[in-house]
Amino acid sequence: MTLGAGFTLLRASRLAALVEPLRSALQSTKPEHPLTPQTVVVAHPGMKQWLIGALAGSAGPGHVVANLELQLPSSWLDALSMSLLGDRAVALPQYRRAHLRWTLHAMLGEASVHGVTDPRLSAFLEDAVGEDECARRRFQLADRLARVYSQYLVYRSDWLAAWEAGKHGFVTATRGDERQRALETQCLAPLWQATVSRLGEHRGRLVQALPQALAHASDQLPPLHVFGLSHLPPVELDVLRSYARLAPVILYVPDPCREFWGGLYAAQGEGRWRMQDAGAWRSFREEEQTRLQDPDALDWREQGHPLLARWGRMGQHFFAALADDEVREDTRHWQDQQPATPTTRLARLQDSIRSLDPDLLHEDIQTAEARADTSLRVHACHTRLRELEVLHDVLLDAIDKGGVRPGDIVVMAPDIQHYLPLIASVFGEPGAVRDSLLPFHLADVPVARSHPLFTLFETLLGIGGARVTATDVVDLLGHAELRRALALDSADLDSLLEWLRESQVAWGLDGMHKADLHLPARAEFSFAWAMDRMLAGYVMGAASVDGHVESVSLPDGVALIPVAGIDGPSANAIGALDRLLRELQVWRGLAHQQQSASAWADALRVRFDALVRIDPEDGDARDAHSAIHRAIAQMAAEPARNGQDPELRLSVVRELLQDTLAAVPERQRYLLGGITFCGMVPQRAIPFEVICVLGLDEGGFPRRSADGGIDLIEQFRRIGDRDVATDDRYLFLETVMSAGKRLHLSYLGQNVRDGKPRNPATPLAELLAELDARCGIAADAENPSRPWRVQHPLQPFDGRYFDAADPALFTYSRAFAGMTGEGGSPMPSLRQTGMPTAEPWPDPLPLRSLENFFKDPAKALLKDRLQLSLDALDDDARLPDEEPMDGISPLHALASRVFLTSVLPRKCSDPDWQWQGLPPDWVVYGGLLPLGEAGQQAWRMQADAIAALWEKAEASGRFDARSGQGGQTMPVEVCLHDSALQEAIATPQLRIVGSVRNVFPLRNSERGLQLVVACPKAKQDQQLHTSDELTFKHRVPAFLQWALLRLQHAGSGPPDPVRLTLLAEDEPDLAVQANAWDLRYCVASETERRQMEDDLRLRVRGLVDFARCAGEGRAMYYPQASWAAAQVSRKKKTGRKGRGKSASKSGAADACNDVVAGEQQVKDVSIAEIAKSVGSVWTRDFGDIPGERDYAPGYSRLLEGDLRFGDSESDPGSHALHALFRDAEALDALLQLGVAEETDGTGDAATGDAS
Repeated sequence: MTLGAGFTLLRASRLAALVEPLRSALQSTKPEHPLTPQTVVVAHPGMKQWLIGALAGSAGPGHVVANLELQLPSSWLDALSMSLLGDRAVALPQYRRAHLRWTLHAMLGEASVHGVTDPRLSAFLEDAVGEDECARRRFQLADRLARVYSQYLVYRSDWLAAWEAGKHGFVTATRGDERQRALETQCLAPLWQATVSRLGEHRGRLVQALPQALAHASDQLPPLHVFGLSHLPPVELDVLRSYARLAPVILYVPDPCREFWGGLYAAQGEGRWRMQDAGAWRSFREEEQTRLQDPDALDWREQGHPLLARWGRMGQHFFAALADDEVREDTRHWQDQQPATPTTRLARLQDSIRSLDPDLLHEDIQTAEARADTSLRVHACHTRLRELEVLHDVLLDAIDKGGVRPGDIVVMAPDIQHYLPLIASVFGEPGAVRDSLLPFHLADVPVARSHPLFTLFETLLGIGGARVTATDVVDLLGHAELRRALALDSADLDSLLEWLRESQVAWGLDGMHKADLHLPARAEFSFAWAMDRMLAGYVMGAASVDGHVESVSLPDGVALIPVAGIDGPSANAIGALDRLLRELQVWRGLAHQQQSASAWADALRVRFDALVRIDPEDGDARDAHSAIHRAIAQMAAEPARNGQDPELRLSVVRELLQDTLAAVPERQRYLLGGITFCGMVPQRAIPFEVICVLGLDEGGFPRRSADGGIDLIEQFRRIGDRDVATDDRYLFLETVMSAGKRLHLSYLGQNVRDGKPRNPATPLAELLAELDARCGIAADAENPSRPWRVQHPLQPFDGRYFDAADPALFTYSRAFAGMTGEGGSPMPSLRQTGMPTAEPWPDPLPLRSLENFFKDPAKALLKDRLQLSLDALDDDARLPDEEPMDGISPLHALASRVFLTSVLPRKCSDPDWQWQGLPPDWVVYGGLLPLGEAGQQAWRMQADAIAALWEKAEASGRFDARSGQGGQTMPVEVCLHDSALQEAIATPQLRIVGSVRNVFPLRNSERGLQLVVACPKAKQDQQLHTSDELTFKHRVPAFLQWALLRLQHAGSGPPDPVRLTLLAEDEPDLAVQANAWDLRYCVASETERRQMEDDLRLRVRGLVDFARCAGEGRAMYYPQASWAAAQVSRKKKTGRKGRGKSASKSGAADACNDVVAGEQQVKDVSIAEIAKSVGSVWTRDFGDIPGERDYAPGYSRLLEGDLRFGDSESDPGSHALHALFRDAEALDALLQLGVAEETDGTGDAATGDAS
């Protein structure tokens, strides 16, 4: 190729087709000196990376691509300015937005001096409430003005020149309204004139001076290659024109259409293009300019293709501007001239645009081929997570069936940050071996998302306006760098978190912090209050709550309860927390200060380094720490470049630093192999075999810029102007034309709450409408079949993904296969899909673990044994962020604790003592009650329950003065082994160890004991639970504790009684039977006692086996649902309500075998009756109170999904209901000792004289 001076245009609708012409041109225009680089101007850094790889691939094996300088247009212009204009170009950096805004910021402080009198600006600044808001508004206004002026330097240099010359009404003198004239004459023009007088030469003047400097250039200019540009500002294009008069300038231009679509036409049968005559072109430009100035005109000119007309406006202007030049040669790539026979929907769309023939979009949508066409599909999803889940399956399909490599796939979104937190949950972490078929990397990731250290820094910056909750502090302590600075190891952290939980801290550094937030200056529930409680516990060695802790009065008059258990080496954690809180106070104090940018930089660097210590072996942390230091230094350096060191508030400093950290690094790699996740960036639409675009939602694309009404370009537009919306439309066109095999488009098309349809982004809606129109689908057609549009279900395990009825609905997830029956299941069941194997029960088995299972089986299985934690969703597992407002947490069990530790002992030791209903100190000063009247009301209900408990205790006749010492905690260690038992049970010997609390002396027995279980309800209309309200959650732990206590105190001599006292509204049958059994045991012969002990061991072992079977999925148990089923069984046992099997070894063995073998059957009981009883507590389809299945945080729901016992869809054949009923009967049988009928049934036999 022989090239002379002038423009040469090489066009192609496929960007990749331009690579080989570029390589050939580079070969033919090599410089004389081999070390002289060749210059290629590229549109975007991402295109630069792609082009280097494409050139290397084009060169083939054995060749290299080297000695190329690939520059952005701005960099090339800067370099050209420096070479031709010398020292005049040095002033360029002062007018960059990051520096210019500080000059404007300074002048806004003295705006009237410079003639800035626009009343709207004054109102904007003066209406701010508070010094922080005023400072922020001033900075924001300066930043917006800098953005506007930066745009004018490129697109309106004539305006700036007029304003510099004092022509302040240059733009609006003959057009525009009063508001626009005021904006120009009272703000933009005078402020710019003052800016130039302060900063001197600017880019607008330099670019205008370049053509003249080029005309007088003495040196020969090298050829210039310009690749992939779809837009250049007119002034920069003028520079290229001037350059082309002296040297070859070859433009490699991606042009989507081979036909006339902007002042050009194709010569029949040739690949050459030529301009229309000058008169026709001038008419075109005049018509276009007139249309741009018409506020009622559409944003497009109707051409031969509606989509090209709506999306291609920016390209029309660019190609029209190119046609205005003296072009030596204008060549269309031969591929675009070849007749095409597209076979896929995507190819038809691309060819219709290329040939300007929208009729090519037509297809027979009723054929199987149309439904199976995967080349172009639009996916409507409910959530962003579902978009990613759908994408995951689509990409696997593309690799499986389309022969696509991961490196040939790009996934884009208008705002990729919406998806960054979710990508790992679907695709795994980048670089992790989770799905080897879909390796990926992230591009366009903001600095702040690249390491947790940035989150720590941003949190500290925001402390001044934050509530500083307990969760906030725990999150801070979660940063390894902060813990290292505080010398806090993981063991100390665990202790500290437990002490914080005991301290009842909620939020606020201290009372003054709350006062700053316009709330009462109460120290309660703040960190200062919690620290006082913990320090008091450390210094005074406080006893536990159950040991009658006395309140402590501090010198300032505040009374509090010391936190128990703070001692030993772990107490160092209190010092670490104190240091952290002091540092947070310093950060909070910074929020009230104003100082220079340089002083802020010094202060922030010192304060941040005081709270972090970087592991020298952690390269990522070192890089993040350095980046934060650079951001801090940049904050001071930016104004310093323009000679400024402004006085700033922390609110402005925080906004500056957050903007810096939210930016995408300029040198971030774009193509690293594997799937690329990135944002949608103009002029970076490079070809990929599979292009996926997420987030094409209405309002989210095209994106809009907010100028605050201070940009005159919006009202006075010209050909060649850029705006965000026009850029995005053309970007969408380039994206469509860049896809090779598949184009995957998705948006939030359905409301996640009610399923109502949502609109797609405007360009996507235009594409869908055009496809409809060309395929004969009427606009008002109801639910027509559109093979290109896929409406996805809410859940990834919906049955439609498995029935193969719609080829567009499929899944590669094996985890969801088999979840769905006919019609699908709304939510999966972990039990049905196969639970992971739990760890075997330990030996010895902790009593607490067994109790926890029977209280909350789903949580015990999933969290304790499978390490599947839902603590993030569990309000009870997290530290509180709010102080108690209107009630008492059930976790505190106040009525039981106060009764058993305070009221009962005191009443027993002093029968004449009258309880006044007042809470003890550890309740008042321990943070267990809300403040004020709400706390008093909450306590009154507790006090009523405590009074009711005493009435029951007094009526039982089982307490004497010895109980005044309070309840004991007794250790138990019981071996569940007996040679006779091995025949009845399927598992080997096992020991249970633990402790039993609230063990009191038994009246009329020197060494007799009683286990006391209080059952308060603490409601306004009911103080105590009734017997029927005590479910297996209450019964099984009480039985276990009593049985183990009884076995622990079994001996060869005459036994002492061990009774069970359940203080409820009416005495439960469990206590009646246990006490009757114990009475019989105490008077039985030694042989009979051994038999009764074996029976009791066997029952306890049966409970262990029941828990084991449930953990393996072979038993169905939930405390309330199982109790509801057991009650139905009880009522059907004629004359034996509340009675069980006899207290014999064979009776216990039968019950145990029922558990192990699962042989119990539903007999003589209506399934409908069981389902009704169970459903009333399992799903509770009435009121606002959730059923047992839906209790937070969701362990039962995760384990059972949407199970409704007896429901034909979620429980086919009522198998789950049968299992629940069978296992409930077996469990109930284990608890029923069955000897109550041998006493008078009144309970007196169990509570009378122990001898």
